[in-house]
Amino acid sequence: MWWKNIAILISFIVFIISSVFALADCPSADLTGDCFVDAGLQPMCTGPVENDINGDCEINMEDLGLIASDWLASDANSTDLNNDDIVNFADFARIASGWLDSNLVAGPWILNIIDDSSSGADGVKLADINNDGLMDITTGWEEGGITRVYLHPGYEDANQRWPAVTVGQTPNVEDAVFVDLDNDGAVDVVSSCEGDTKKLLVNWAPADANDYLDPDSWQTEVIPESDGLIRWYFCAAMQVDGINGIDIVAGTKDTSGEVGWFEAPANPRSLADFQYHKISDARWIMSLITCDMDGDGDLDVVVSDRKVPATQGCRWLENPGPGPDLYLPWTNHFIANTEQEPKFMKIADLDQDGLDDVVVAIDPGVLYFRRLDPNGLLWQRHDINHTINTGVTKGVAVADIDKDGRQDIVFTCTSADGKYGAGWLSYPNDVNDQTWIHHDISGDELGIKYDRIELLDLDGDGDLDVLTCEEDEYSGSTGLGVIWYENPYY
Repeated sequence: MWWKNIAILISFIVFIISSVFALADCPSADLTGDCFVDAGLQPMCTGPVENDINGDCEINMEDLGLIASDWLASDANSTDLNNDDIVNFADFARIASGWLDSNLVAGPWILNIIDDSSSGADGVKLADINNDGLMDITTGWEEGGITRVYLHPGYEDANQRWPAVTVGQTPNVEDAVFVDLDNDGAVDVVSSCEGDTKKLLVNWAPADANDYLDPDSWQTEVIPESDGLIRWYFCAAMQVDGINGIDIVAGTKDTSGEVGWFEAPANPRSLADFQYHKISDARWIMSLITCDMDGDGDLDVVVSDRKVPATQGCRWLENPGPGPDLYLPWTNHFIANTEQEPKFMKIADLDQDGLDDVVVAIDPGVLYFRRLDPNGLLWQRHDINHTINTGVTKGVAVADIDKDGRQDIVFTCTSADGKYGAGWLSYPNDVNDQTWIHHDISGDELGIKYDRIELLDLDGDGDLDVLTCEEDEYSGSTGLGVIWYENPYY
């Protein structure tokens, strides 16, 4: 990263200057660094400041200069830190980069609240629903029993409350997703409801875009085939059969749960004509992702199934292609049948070898399943740990957070009362390292129960910010709501 290289160069200049002064036996009462006694001046702090190397009560580039001095003067400068078989300036750059991350760009990141008007914000899903080039958000508020939509206000106002509309009353809503179900150009929302509701609810958007923020212009209807069948947890839009409009794939949370798809009729506005087809048993679906896992050109269904018995783990259901097998159970392929409870997962090329891997949150830590073949049948497990006092890992996302060219893992937690609820991990040497370096995002004072993550540039400054929800800031609270943390690196 260019600014780190400049910072490291500055640190060496400071080091040279400080070394010149060090040749003189400066008095201890010299508080300004000019080797003269400073009468009447006192240090700004009354005790030691952690990582303040030069004792000026601040963490700044002079401290990094002294670290450079120590490195050049010690045996450490004989260590090839970047494994290029040469001991040179690049090795110190690795030390300086880590120090800058830990001290000058340390968390927590700035918290921005998009909406905290209801209770139990439960997940964020994205789409550009008004074609302005900016991603908008939908969220179900579980305890509040409503689904809301948020329009991105533009980069300059992204740190303010966003324009919002309640699109429907959705009791026990667990998930909400954008989909233009009737293909009229107005993006609708489908809300998955568990608890006693047990329904998939379609929140029909108004045809006129000018009415999008008018709650009275939205209509909510139930898909009859979903009504009372099971506790619906997540759904996704997917063209399954290539016939009529978009179909809906859905998963459940129940002792006798399942994954299935709702076949769209010729007239998608006739919700009574949607037909449901079960494709797999399930127990507690946490992630439901549509992705071509075997490279055959059609979309498969990838799930993380949280609970025992036989379906627990990360797995994918192979789309059989057009024909009668579409309406029967699909072939199940385990990525891993984990003993731990898998939570949210992300499909991403973590090791940057051209094949998409799988990263999944567990308790404790994170699992990384490296894909070994293009057909999605061979996987290699790697456990990723960190040593910081966090809650129970729940959400994960993968991206290059600090623009060093390497993939990082962002995570969120539940049960984070007095602990770190959101952070990101970088590997010290290799993507297969078992222990990764923790970097704070949320701090340990606010937030208890965070949810799934989206990474995107919300403020237009060129880096990836962290969008998530928090539904229980403290016992009995409504939570922080729909929130985002501003990436401080650029």
